[in-house]
Amino acid sequence: MELLELRYFVTVADAGSFSRASVKLGMTQPALSRQIRNLEQELRTNLFYRHGRGVTLTDAGRKLSDVVRPVMQQLAHIKEEILEEGERPVGMVAFGVPPSIGNTLAAPLAQRFREACPSATLRIHEAFSSTLVEWIERGRLDLAVLYDAGRNRNVVASPLLLEDFFLIRQAGQSPTSSSVTLSDLAELTFVLPGPENGFRRVIDTAVRRAKVDLTVAMELDSVSALKQLVEAGVGFTVLPFGAVHREVREGRLIAQPIKSEGIRGMLVTATPLHRPVSKATRVLMRLVHAEIRRCIAAEVLKGELRLPSRDYANTNEPSHARDGSIVLSDLRDKHLTIV
Repeated sequence: MELLELRYFVTVADAGSFSRASVKLGMTQPALSRQIRNLEQELRTNLFYRHGRGVTLTDAGRKLSDVVRPVMQQLAHIKEEILEEGERPVGMVAFGVPPSIGNTLAAPLAQRFREACPSATLRIHEAFSSTLVEWIERGRLDLAVLYDAGRNRNVVASPLLLEDFFLIRQAGQSPTSSSVTLSDLAELTFVLPGPENGFRRVIDTAVRRAKVDLTVAMELDSVSALKQLVEAGVGFTVLPFGAVHREVREGRLIAQPIKSEGIRGMLVTATPLHRPVSKATRVLMRLVHAEIRRCIAAEVLKGELRLPSRDYANTNEPSHARDGSIVLSDLRDKHLTIV
């Protein structure tokens, strides 16, 4: 018995007719009938009852089917395993992160990626989320972690973390309470990103809805500079905890929760919609998921996990085609933050 004949036999048994099976196999019905007849002649018995509605298995056919199906399944599984082992992740992966989380994710991911994919190369770019989205569209990035609520249908996003944001103050300034409200911000002087920055727009929207006027002394599109100015006592700022966790741990800055649902950021992973995702990129995606979980457990990041229920799929499909995945336009009605 030839393996190809057994495959034809199983296909006919599943289809219940030679005509349907021939269409599925992409061959003519007479050619398929000859293959099955050769198998029956070799076994010296009929494997199918042929009738007007199609075919059904004989007792001998059922006996052969019970033996052949597990073998065919095992062969398919071993083929997949061998192919998977043979496809070592190679090539270069361009990865983007915003400044507010780059210091937290970049170094651990680079180390873990090198261990997991020694034959591949990781290149990490740091930029604000609006720029990262443009780079994904242009093909400069294979994967990015960012805060975004854009309406671009050329990017597929998968939620990671609904991240809390904090009022950041100089360590020497002892707060009178553990948290602050939006109305408390009216009494402070701030250093913030410029008004064209997405993160600043969310802050402005939140305080405008609360009818609170902010005093902004300086505007800088640099997370590092914002932290330095706060540490020097120039003013206050608003950032996710991951951007300041080292300074808070070292006693250089203080992070106070803000009692407002409006100042939170949805951290997502993003990939190009119309470009295949390489195996090395899929490995990096799984490493990002693991690192986000580790950072939450270690209280380096603070917020609510929004990770997809299963690992990153092999395809880049349109909205909701993957479990947990969305195109950025699906976030249009959500109140999110871009950094």
